[in-house]
Amino acid sequence: MDRNNITGVILAGGRSSRMGEDKGLIDINGQPLFEHIAQRLRPQVGDILISCNRNSERYGRDFQTVPDIKPDFSGPLAGMLAALSVSKTEWVLFVPCDVPAFPASLSQSLSAGLSGQKAAYARDTDREHPTLCLLNRALIPTLTAYLENGDRKLMIFLHNIGAKSILFGESTAFSNLNTPEDVTLWKTRGQDLLR
Repeated sequence: MDRNNITGVILAGGRSSRMGEDKGLIDINGQPLFEHIAQRLRPQVGDILISCNRNSERYGRDFQTVPDIKPDFSGPLAGMLAALSVSKTEWVLFVPCDVPAFPASLSQSLSAGLSGQKAAYARDTDREHPTLCLLNRALIPTLTAYLENGDRKLMIFLHNIGAKSILFGESTAFSNLNTPEDVTLWKTRGQDLLR
């Protein structure tokens, strides 16, 4: 699939309660974390949006921001629905703002593994990573109904729609930064994963 047919969305709409501050804006070597994510995402997609519920002025300096339709921090699916609704492309690739070493082949591997489905998501040998996923805009009505029913669990939604899980061998690529300790460790050791 041509990358210009895919919009990349960085999910930065969570509460970041364990971090104590907005994760996407954590400083990593002089640059906010979300910009590291954007640099890794840029070669894989045609355009990049930021799904966020606060600090939109900072996120919006270089990117279009998309707030959740309901600003109640109701989980990643709310951000996904909002981003799908404004995307100009049929396909949307989602990446959380706290997984800086996600696979450089994410977009290519997920789109290659679709097998006619409208969604695919990443997994490694240990577990599933549903926030790293490729969704088609045709899912908007189904996702809207799911959320209106009061459901919020991303993994259940992906199972319900028959999303394909795509195996990535490199489990370290999915390490996420949840706490200040994770960030300190990343600054000293994690940069090697980006090479």
